[in-house]
Parts: sequence; C-alpha cells; structure tokens
Amino acid sequence: MMQQKIYFICPDTKAPIGGIKQLYRQVDILNKNGFNAAILHRKRGFRHKWFENTTGIEYSASFFSLIKQSIRMGEVSFLKRIFYKITLVIQSLLPSKLDTNAIFVFPEVFTMSFLKIKKDIQKVVFNQNCYYSFFYNTLEKLPTERQYADQNILATIVVSEDSKNYLSFAIPNIKLYRIRIGIDQNTFYYQPRKKKQIAFMPRKMKEDIIQIFNILKYRNSLQDWLLVSIDNKTEQEVAQILRESHIFLSFNHIEGFGLPPAEAMACGCIVIGYTGRAGEEYFNPDFCYPVSDGDIIDFVRKIEEVLALYEQDPILFLEKQIKASQTILDKYNLENEEQDIVTTWDQILNFRKANFIKSEQQAVLNMHSRSI
Repeated sequence: MMQQKIYFICPDTKAPIGGIKQLYRQVDILNKNGFNAAILHRKRGFRHKWFENTTGIEYSASFFSLIKQSIRMGEVSFLKRIFYKITLVIQSLLPSKLDTNAIFVFPEVFTMSFLKIKKDIQKVVFNQNCYYSFFYNTLEKLPTERQYADQNILATIVVSEDSKNYLSFAIPNIKLYRIRIGIDQNTFYYQPRKKKQIAFMPRKMKEDIIQIFNILKYRNSLQDWLLVSIDNKTEQEVAQILRESHIFLSFNHIEGFGLPPAEAMACGCIVIGYTGRAGEEYFNPDFCYPVSDGDIIDFVRKIEEVLALYEQDPILFLEKQIKASQTILDKYNLENEEQDIVTTWDQILNFRKANFIKSEQQAVLNMHSRSI
C-alpha cells in the first residue's frame, strides 16, 4: 500500500540557501526508505542546480499563489488585491495533480500562510530557524490568530537544541521533533594539503566583517595569509575552498543550526567567530574559538591568536584541525541524519493514524448515541 503523500513546499529562488538543500535531502531520504515524498515548486520545470540532485519534484502555481496572497495581501493596493483574486480563480479552473489528502510541509517563513490556505489540509512545519517563527513584517499590525494553533498541524521539526528550547517555551504543548543535520563526508572532509588562506562567507554581518578586516590590515596581522570570500558558489566549489583553508571565520547571526561553520570543521578548518546561538552545541573550545556577538576586538584578538599558534606550535594546530573534523563528522553525519528523519516521520504518521482511528471511533459512537 502506497504511503500517504508528503509535499515539501520549496521556494523557486535561485540563491544557494542551505535550508533548501535540507528540504531536498529530506525528500530523498524519505523516498529511499519507502515513504512517498516530493518537493513542491511553483514554476513547472524549475529545479535547484547549485547542488547535485535527482530529487522528485511536483509543481503547483495555484498553491504558491495562495501563499503569496496570504503573505502580501495586507500590504498591496486594492487593484492588486483584485488581480490576485482573479488569478486565483483562473488557476483554480486549471487541472491540478496535487493529492489533496497529502501532508504539506511548510518552512517556518510560510507559517502565516496557515491562516489563509485551506484549514483542512494536514500540515507539518519544518522549522530550520526558530528566530523567523515570530518575525512579522510590522509591529503596527500583528496577527490576531496564532498560526501554530492550527489543529491540523501534526508536528514541528527542528534542527538544533536551541530551536527546540525556543519553540518549547514560546508555544506550550507544541509537538516537536529534532533531527540532526548530516554532512556528506565524501564532500566535506579533512585534507592535509592546505593553503595559508582564511575563508569566510560575506552574506551576513557585513559591518562586522569590514571592521574586522580593516583592523587586521591596519595592525598588519595577516602578513601572507589570503582572505577568500565564499559567495555564489556551488556546493563542490564551497567544499574545495574549505578543504584548502586552514581557518574559517563564522559570521553567523541567529541561526537554526548554522551549517557553514560545521562544514568548515568537517574540512579541518579552525573556526573562529559567532555561534549564531544554535552553533553553541558544536562550537567546542577544544578546537574552536567562539566570539560573543558583536565583540569586534575579541574577534580580531582570536584571529591573531590562531595565526600565532600556526607559526609557534604547528603540531597543536594540526591536532585541533583533525579533532574538529572527526568530532563534527561523528555526530553530524548522513547516517545519523537518515536515522533521525525516518524515526521522526514514522512517529508523525503513526500519531496521525492513531488520531484518525480515534476520531472515526468517536464519530461512530456519536451516531449510535443519536440513534438511541
């Protein structure tokens, strides 16, 4: 018997975003283990290509129009509202191959869509960054309904202990599951042949990056070290840069997990910088150099400390690199990720089945009592 369909709603953005790769990964793992899952994109033929995949994909422009309407309806003009409604009517007349009895998995950034999209569909939230859960567009017009109070939300899945603690406090009685993110050790692994280079990602905390680099240059601390920016790269290109680098600078802000520093550790980089809160579970001071958010001077000092260690005690430096790679891959590997995902979805579907049987039994009892 075919398992119940599971659609993972995924935006069509072309930007290389780690959370999107995790959506694809989860679909692949579920299908490998006998589940029936697919990515749901808006534009027919679209597929993310910045990482290798053959993930099963389905398409529904009308479903994404409902999401877009729910997010923007309070911000657009009257004429655009009319246009959206006409578009929805037209698209509703088009044939749809979506399984209406499926479970729809929403990213945390789409949770306000629960209030507009059909309330009778079953939902799971894949919350990859808890700090976006209550980040509304305005303080003047906060929602009056609680999106996580939707009775058809079967569960919420998170990727770190920090997210689990955050949502457990913010939303009493929430049904939570935590899965470990897996790092592919065939792509992200320790390579002994490295260059005197320091890798970083420039997308976040640019003000801090500029200050730190200018101070380092002013103090002539970098000497012959090369700074390498990782931006708009494929997964293979990112991994190659990290494998060739001795050091990675983390400019995580507030993260659901913060994958880049973990991947850097897997490649044997000494990681210096911000944990993004969630990273506290793997920023081990035995081989990492965590910095308090916004502490520019301490960030610079720790970079200089690590550069000095490289020159003065290369054996200890090497030991830290190897320990970082081994430790991170022991916990955050593909096998643990697969085990967590399969266990989580088995429990979600079994919970749903038990609730369905219970509701059917209650309906029979109600009919019997009315007939007496």
